[in-house]
Amino acid sequence: MDAKELIPTQQNSIRNRFHRFFFAKEIPFGLAIVRILVPLILFGTVCTRWRYSRELFSSDGAPAPLADIFRYYDFLPVLPGSVVVGLFAALGFFLICSSIGWMTRFSLIASVVLYTYFCFMDCISMATKYSVIASHVLFLLSLSNCGAIWSVDRWLKGRRQNRSLPQYTKYELPRFEIWPQRLMQILIGVVYFGAAMTKLHTPGYLEGDQISYWAMSRYNNPHPMGDFLTMYPIVFSVMSYVALVWEIVFVFIVWQKWGRIVGLGLGAAFHIGTLFSLGLYIFPMISISIYFCFLTEKDVRWLSAQFRRFYRQGVWLAQYFFKLNARIERLRPHHVTAWKSSAAWGAGIVVVLFLSIYVEDRLDLYGLRRAEGRMTLHEVAPELIEEMLVPEQVMRQKDKFLSVDVGTRMVGGWLTDRKSEFMVGDLILVQCCLNPPHEDIWIDCHFCEENGRIITRVGQIVPRENLRYTFQIYAPEILAPGNYYVSIKSKGKEMMRRSITLLPKLSAVAN
Repeated sequence: MDAKELIPTQQNSIRNRFHRFFFAKEIPFGLAIVRILVPLILFGTVCTRWRYSRELFSSDGAPAPLADIFRYYDFLPVLPGSVVVGLFAALGFFLICSSIGWMTRFSLIASVVLYTYFCFMDCISMATKYSVIASHVLFLLSLSNCGAIWSVDRWLKGRRQNRSLPQYTKYELPRFEIWPQRLMQILIGVVYFGAAMTKLHTPGYLEGDQISYWAMSRYNNPHPMGDFLTMYPIVFSVMSYVALVWEIVFVFIVWQKWGRIVGLGLGAAFHIGTLFSLGLYIFPMISISIYFCFLTEKDVRWLSAQFRRFYRQGVWLAQYFFKLNARIERLRPHHVTAWKSSAAWGAGIVVVLFLSIYVEDRLDLYGLRRAEGRMTLHEVAPELIEEMLVPEQVMRQKDKFLSVDVGTRMVGGWLTDRKSEFMVGDLILVQCCLNPPHEDIWIDCHFCEENGRIITRVGQIVPRENLRYTFQIYAPEILAPGNYYVSIKSKGKEMMRRSITLLPKLSAVAN
């Protein structure tokens, strides 16, 4: 074969692989799971905000449109309070319908339109990273046939007879082109790759300083492990490097079997870790839910086979599913036409709109019908006005210092063996951590006896871009064992102190 014949063959091969990648037909198992989980999670966030929807999104309250930040004033209309209350409740209705697969495509379209609108109306709390990703996912789901299986739409059609659940996959299920699922997979990979590029240009990320300060706070939500992990900052540094490498290579390795297992496994571990260490709740649930778009038909076939094997071994499980399936079949309406389902769906929207407006009106959250009259604004006390209008206070010197730790070993710029007891003759490492922002600052480190006599004094200028500095102090062998302390000073004043104990050498004890 000459070169002229080889080039068209290669081009055809690339074209065929591209066509198979985007337009191969599969049963949309993965998209169906994403359709079930993502709207259900967003419904929880809608429920927590509905009570305050008039205040957050309407002209009766104090909305914060995202477009105003970029000086696109009146980019979207700010609706009246009662309209917003009804539409926000309708958004919850559409999300539930999307999750259960009732009028799936229309519910998803309405969900993405309303959800995006309300995110634009509240850039403070609703327009977040997870809401941006979720709105794109809802849009891609609306373009797909994710409601073709595991949905009310499929159930109402009554195409399947009374069969037990493990035999479900034996029937011919509808197949569709896979391109919406591929676009969702590419979306996740591009998001991770862009996040990695941002982190590469973020000072303090790879050293773990950024995550460490985040873990100390309760800015997002309470978290059980953040304070504990701050005692081992090297863990944050290692996690930062692993997360950065994983985000860069994710989009390249996730298309292969083992790469997909490794990439998704590390991703799930990473997001679960942010839940326990940083207090992120919604973002990990959204991200892990979207991971199911990488589920292939072969994966579902294998899982179904394993479940059937377990099902055959457990008689009690078979009986349970037989009874459950019988009850579901009794609930299925027979001969349901499409217009009846659409009419019920439309009636549900009308009921939700008027019922939500009525309930919010009866709750009287803003005291419009109170016995003592409508709520009014009260004049602020003069003392509070003076306190609010005072010039910005300069940060106190001691507030620039975060912590001081002592040890003998360092890894990645962090102390790994924080302790308070040392042997006479040891090299003691004293690490001083600072709070951002701070100016170029001179720090003195004094090694003192218990009575205050200075044994060793060292100093260093810490540049404004550094958040920690490590001093080296040698405890000479002529010192007597006992109690000592390390003092960190700035501008002649003591900022922090750490007590240590010097122990005799093991050789001296043996003699």
